[in-house]
Amino acid sequence: MRLRSLSSRLIVYAIIGSILGYLTLPTTFVVCVLVTGAYGGSASLDELTRPRVREVMVAALRKDAAGERSIAMTDALRSFMSANPDFRFAAFDPRSGQALAGSAPELVAAFEGVGRLKLSRSTVDLPVGGVMRKAESALFSAPIGEFVVVTYGAKLQWRDLFLLPYYMTSLYGALIFLPHWAAMCLIALFVVNRGLAPLRKAAAKVATIDVNSLKERIALEEAPSEMRPFIEAVNKAFERVQEGVDRQRRFSANSAHELRTPITILRARVGKMAEGPLKFEIERDVLRVQTIVEQMLLLAQIKERGRIAPQKFDLYDVVLTVAADYVPIAIDNDREIQFEAPSRRVTALGLRWSVESIVTNLIANALRAEPAGGVVIVRVLPECAIEVVDHGSGVADADRKRIFEPFWRKDDAPPGTGLGLSIVRELVELLGGDVSVDETPGGGATFKVRLPEAGADPSEAAAGVAGRVVQLSLDQRCERNA
Repeated sequence: MRLRSLSSRLIVYAIIGSILGYLTLPTTFVVCVLVTGAYGGSASLDELTRPRVREVMVAALRKDAAGERSIAMTDALRSFMSANPDFRFAAFDPRSGQALAGSAPELVAAFEGVGRLKLSRSTVDLPVGGVMRKAESALFSAPIGEFVVVTYGAKLQWRDLFLLPYYMTSLYGALIFLPHWAAMCLIALFVVNRGLAPLRKAAAKVATIDVNSLKERIALEEAPSEMRPFIEAVNKAFERVQEGVDRQRRFSANSAHELRTPITILRARVGKMAEGPLKFEIERDVLRVQTIVEQMLLLAQIKERGRIAPQKFDLYDVVLTVAADYVPIAIDNDREIQFEAPSRRVTALGLRWSVESIVTNLIANALRAEPAGGVVIVRVLPECAIEVVDHGSGVADADRKRIFEPFWRKDDAPPGTGLGLSIVRELVELLGGDVSVDETPGGGATFKVRLPEAGADPSEAAAGVAGRVVQLSLDQRCERNA
């Protein structure tokens, strides 16, 4: 199965490459020796047959029922001698120095008595057929005991270059390689993680870039040369996206600005019409169009105006002013606004015009949702938060994130533009706060906006102001009825 992770691929490939390199190391060594003539040339390469010679000779050492020990002509030994016609061998008891049956006479004559020395390894030059041969003796441990084995005439075969089968014939031999392979795995893991660190760093940087921070770029200074084309392509992609977003914002702002004048003229002309149901309907439609245009203009200007340094302001005063301005509109629509002041004065940190727009959109949204004869509750909480409560149909759990998307509306039944709550979210994020919506006890929706607090004066209680807010609502109602 194809690995999808780049790290996993590199680690697996590094481990496989290390194992293949280890297994082919003897072959590579032989080729280098043959090409360069180093280490005495091809003659010294015959020493690489030692593991194979040991394996064949240990398997050939036998002991019969009478206790006599000898060298048996096994299939493996016969095959090895067929591949090496000059191969000769002899085995000696290290205690008595006696040669085992089956030993080559010339080796017995040259090494008789030497076996008692238990030499771990030695070489002797022997004259065989008028040619000096280099014979080698070594102490072998076989299942039937220890023996000094003397051999000569073994030539390097290609199969002798792959040493792994000789070491893997026993559990002990297999365990020898486990630390080596474990070390290769750890080295591969370390190398890959270190090598991909710049890629992960660049990915973390890209993850922090959004539509509000498109001007940020991924630094090329610390990136490896292989990654630079990719990083440059990503930076250029961000530049193209930023250009598109800037064009869209300019288009929205210019379009909204250009539409304001004809809409104002249209409202003035409608105002000159004779009173009647038609005028009322046209005025309502024109007002709705004007609201959409104003909100589009505000959305286009949010990012630019957000660069203004935040200021301290009385949150109670801002919310009270907006709520009072909406009292006549609420009365005209057979609804009321109830304002609840905090227990202490709350000083917020941000932009006053932003908070005014937030409260305006939340109250307008609540008045549309509130049933006829109902009361919209506006609260300023001591923890520098604003709550606007309605008792309408509420917001389903599945829609509580979507309602803040531009132009999203669940249906076309209630009036509205679908931009108000989107503007609320944009402005709240601009101020460094957060907005949420919960269910009103008994039914409805409660929108809560938390804002950064600049500090508060606990000596200034707002309890006495709340009664003045209620009186303001009554005064507005009386003035409208008059």
